[in-house]
Amino acid sequence: MDLEKIANEIRGGRRVVALTGAGISSAAGIPTFRGKNGLWERIDPEKFSLGFFKEKPEEWWSIAKNLFSPFIVARPTRAHYALSELERLGHLEAVITQNIDGLHQLAGSRNVIELHGNVMKLKCILCGMEYNLNDYIDDLNDDRLPICKRCGRVLKTGAVLFGEEIPKREYLLSIYYASVSDVMLVIGTSLEVEPAATLPSYALRNGARIIYINRDVSGVKDKGFIIVEGDSEIILPEIVKNIRGD
Repeated sequence: MDLEKIANEIRGGRRVVALTGAGISSAAGIPTFRGKNGLWERIDPEKFSLGFFKEKPEEWWSIAKNLFSPFIVARPTRAHYALSELERLGHLEAVITQNIDGLHQLAGSRNVIELHGNVMKLKCILCGMEYNLNDYIDDLNDDRLPICKRCGRVLKTGAVLFGEEIPKREYLLSIYYASVSDVMLVIGTSLEVEPAATLPSYALRNGARIIYINRDVSGVKDKGFIIVEGDSEIILPEIVKNIRGD
């Protein structure tokens, strides 16, 4: 579809919401977890369960600290900045993301709902205290576990692990924003993982137009979406240019 027409859809929307997945962060060097060359091809997913963390926190952190390195140095892509610009221009109400990298916030997006948490945060599962991962980098580099300053418990990543519930507040907010949207941008996600996979259906019930932007569109061709096949890092900035009238 013509990007000018896509821009008109967004410009004409009263409540526009974005749903993003791993594809929007791939250009930032963030590894994917699923699919070809994904992390789960190299690492047993069972070791990223809440149960394994509780049972063997030392082993869990010995694996995780190396996986988190790309997240620490990653910076937003042009696609992240484009969504931030849409929000600034008043054409995007919220970003719902499956990603755990925090790049939307770094790009300037203010209303970000993180369904799977954030790897740049740490959380104590005993007392609930939260910390920044960057404050513990020296400890991790020296093979010391991150410890809660309040209760002395080993801290867990802020990302949601297998066997751990999606944060209730974020889950309910994602359903709310999907349900009230009249335009939903679905970017860089295959829509295979719940609860994100169901969110477009809430939007459709509200009569929303779904604009699907991804390199691989094979799995959504029969869903009635407006499909834009390609790289979001190229497509989204072009859409923003059309909206601004550049």
